[in-house]
Amino acid sequence: MNQSKFKPQGPEGISYDRPTLIKAHETPRFLWGDEKARYVSDWIYGSSPKIHMMSFEMSVGARFGNSPDFKTYYNCAETYHCLKGEFTFHCPETGEVHVLRKGDTLYFPPNTWHWGYNFGAETSHILECLTPRTLEAVEAYAVKQPWLDNIKLSPREALGSFPPAKASPQQRAALVREGEYVYEIVGETRPMRVGLVCANEKLTVGIIDLHAGQECEWISHKGDKVIYNLDGRSNIYLPDETPNWWELNPGDAAFIPGGTRHAFFNTSDGRSKVIFGVAPDY
Repeated sequence: MNQSKFKPQGPEGISYDRPTLIKAHETPRFLWGDEKARYVSDWIYGSSPKIHMMSFEMSVGARFGNSPDFKTYYNCAETYHCLKGEFTFHCPETGEVHVLRKGDTLYFPPNTWHWGYNFGAETSHILECLTPRTLEAVEAYAVKQPWLDNIKLSPREALGSFPPAKASPQQRAALVREGEYVYEIVGETRPMRVGLVCANEKLTVGIIDLHAGQECEWISHKGDKVIYNLDGRSNIYLPDETPNWWELNPGDAAFIPGGTRHAFFNTSDGRSKVIFGVAPDY
């Protein structure tokens, strides 16, 4: 391949405004980056002006950073959820470094510089959720940002005083290990447990475990919702849509606009698990 003629292909036109089931083998693709920032290949699971969910893989030794045309600095709240392997997050502005392993989630607020590395022993797979997401506005915002000259490779203020009594005020990101969630019970007659890894005015991200035969009550949100099926077989019932019964297997996703009634079911004989993002109003 002639790299000098290799041009990234963006997801222009990939936007949903009605309930949509996205099967794994039909997921749209998107190539981000250039030779300096490095290339990242994405799968797009759900995209609207309110929310965007995608995933990307990184081979062993791969990394991504910045270039004049591709800067990882967005006016979006974001989460990274590790689906496979190990991923190292680096904020070159503060020097903080976080290591995610399977099941871990990292939240970082808008205007956070972020680079990524795979120092692990296998390919890493990361699920990313961010909001608001209007591609042209986000990418244009990033390109206009000043170049970051003072790059920090470590949190120097912590060296010699670790472990600290409390988190550094300069720290931007927050790491949530698998299972260390804020839990809520949704519904009374058919209760469902939801583990929240991020919940603020911009973005809510949560994980739902469903036991065999479980179903939940009707739910809806003011904000748009994207669902990604992590494990097992999950079903979503949308009474006002046609078709109204969706089946999600690992790697499948669903986009549900704000105000749409839906309910989760597990009709299998094993457990199932999904992760979702809602923005802006949960």
